[in-house]
Amino acid sequence: MNLINVINPAITFAGVMLVTACSSHIPPEIKQSMEGSPGVTQVRGHVDDYHSQKVRWGGVIVNTENKDNSSQLLIVAFPLDDDGEPQVSDQSTGRFIAIVDEFLEPMVYSSERMITVVGTVLRAETLDVGEFPYEYPVVQVEHSYLWPVREDPDYRDYPPYWWYDPWYPYYPYYYPYYPRAKGR
Repeated sequence: MNLINVINPAITFAGVMLVTACSSHIPPEIKQSMEGSPGVTQVRGHVDDYHSQKVRWGGVIVNTENKDNSSQLLIVAFPLDDDGEPQVSDQSTGRFIAIVDEFLEPMVYSSERMITVVGTVLRAETLDVGEFPYEYPVVQVEHSYLWPVREDPDYRDYPPYWWYDPWYPYYPYYYPYYPRAKGR
């Protein structure tokens, strides 16, 4: 048996495993940016101009409400990155309502979860935010992606600072820093 006949399949298998391990689980409809897609701020107040326009919006869920034949998500919109993931910051682009034609479990689609939707603009709906009347653009969802929850790392699992400091215990790089007394 030739050595090349053994190595080639192994290299091919390793290459396929590497490519599939690095592949994204984000649906292509969500990941692909939409040229000419208006933002929430553009549509809000001019919903009639954008009726039936296809949009890709995302943000953080505020509320999930199930109706007879659909679910309604109230979402605070944020700009999307290249993969379609909402970039949460202190600058929101507005709010919108997403209508999904299926039951969505409110415990899964809970508040503070990030979601990206692709759909068409239907209408405007005015609801109160506190005592302020707010006009929400309503989107009929064709595709959606609920982003996985990212948990903050538990720093208690890391070794102490000095454990991996290459300068420890040499002055002046150790912590805490104590300045030398004058005259010494």
